Amino acid sequence: MATMIDSIRPDDSVVRLMRTPVATVPTDWSVRDVAEELMADEVGAVLVDGPHGTVGIVSERDVVVLVATGGDPDGNQVRDVMATDLVWADTQDTIRAVSRRMRDAAVRHIPVRDASDHVVGIVSARDVLALFADSP
Repeated sequence: MATMIDSIRPDDSVVRLMRTPVATVPTDWSVRDVAEELMADEVGAVLVDGPHGTVGIVSERDVVVLVATGGDPDGNQVRDVMATDLVWADTQDTIRAVSRRMRDAAVRHIPVRDASDHVVGIVSARDVLALFADSP
């Protein structure tokens, strides 16, 4: 049985692979709230919104590190665990270029923005792996 990913190729635009809509949370949410959002949306990362747009990203790994090091998910907020040095993809980037950018930056999630700098999607390492695992 063919799936949608069967028709996507590594040199296609990242737009073909990205997921939408992108889950977002505010900076003042607790880490527990973020964990619940990750579970509810069945995603591995959420973008963090600030007063002027996206200011960070929180992944399930960030939540695990906090808990594993004795942190309190109720007492810590998103701003305490989010990564702020985002690595971005643009809509005209190819999936191959984005996967290399993810590898080189050692990130598992990369938000995609349009020419006006609006977030339009997100790509995960799992998405890329699924594509490359099935590509000729």
